[in-house]
Amino acid sequence: MNYLTVRQIHPQKTRIVHVRLGFEFLGYLIKYGRRRQSFSRERGRNAPSGSPYVYPTEKSIRRFKERVRQLTSRRAPVTTEEMIEEINPTLRGWGHYYQKAHVRRLFTQLDAWIVRRLWAHRCKRWRCSGWKQLPQSLLYGELKLVSLLQLHLRVRPPGRAPS
Repeated sequence: MNYLTVRQIHPQKTRIVHVRLGFEFLGYLIKYGRRRQSFSRERGRNAPSGSPYVYPTEKSIRRFKERVRQLTSRRAPVTTEEMIEEINPTLRGWGHYYQKAHVRRLFTQLDAWIVRRLWAHRCKRWRCSGWKQLPQSLLYGELKLVSLLQLHLRVRPPGRAPS
């Protein structure tokens, strides 16, 4: 059996593009320059014009949110503590994978969305008094909910010596 076979390049997956147009690779959108303000996402707003930046793809964000929705179903017969134990590995894994990209605003929005999902599970409604029963200090403190933003902020800036 010949193990050296010629592989065909998939024409829809392989292309040559200029980095200013951007390309998707391993769940990241890699682009050069500043993102236009007309788009809904705030990718690379802090990046100076003419510098490369990286952001999670829309597909990756959508799949992450679908997974969190599955884990935080309002009809799930689990306690809040059990739900947090189930959701933390997903948050930690996704957060560590994308923590070095330009995601501060995205992680802030996702953290707030996840807290609202937990409140909705606790009170079985979207707009409810869950914030009174489960304040964020309790969720992140005693119940040990993983914060995506805190994962992002723990990354040491490049070029700095460890303290």
